[in-house]
Amino acid sequence: MRCGSPLTHRERLVAVAAVAALAWYVTSWAVAGLVEVGYDPAEQAISELFDHGASWLPRTLLVSGLLASAVALVAFGLLLHRRLPGASPLGPAAIVGSGIATGSIVAFPCTAGCPGAGATWTDTGHGVLATLGYGLLVVAPLLVGWRVRHALPTLAAWSFALGGAAVAVFVINQVGLLGLGAGTAQRVFNTTADLWYVVAAVWLLRGAHLPSPSIHSEELA
Repeated sequence: MRCGSPLTHRERLVAVAAVAALAWYVTSWAVAGLVEVGYDPAEQAISELFDHGASWLPRTLLVSGLLASAVALVAFGLLLHRRLPGASPLGPAAIVGSGIATGSIVAFPCTAGCPGAGATWTDTGHGVLATLGYGLLVVAPLLVGWRVRHALPTLAAWSFALGGAAVAVFVINQVGLLGLGAGTAQRVFNTTADLWYVVAAVWLLRGAHLPSPSIHSEELA
């Protein structure tokens, strides 16, 4: 594997911003859960922190985290497609799609208690976007791992391990077989997936095994 050109200053900023934005998202729901009176993070979904019944402070915190992570995911997905070896756009596209769904969900806050799809049109939109955003977020590491499995086997191993764990918790939680509270399960698969994005960003920033920018980078542009 040949070494290519180092990350540009702008690319390094994107990688650092992705880590910072995801860290802020986790911080936003953690702090919002502490300040929202009567909120139980073990049993209640993260989305309930910005539903129609939420107080202004937790709502503001969580919306800021969602928007920051949405922008970061889109930019980071494009950066990964440009810089990682391999031609498949599926992993980076999943990351970009997750970012778009994450940002769009802000326009569809659920009603108090987040009763689920079918209760109102905003609840339905929220449910669809949340499932899509989380689904793409957790499957993206597996797709990226498959893309780089030959050129970057260590990164691929991290991708399969963290992505597999996140997908397993996500799927088992969706069918109600996990045994954890809904809020706990959501935070476990979400944070596990977020950890992979940190690993991928650090890998890019180290830059020791990166090829030159891929000719396939135009596919997602």
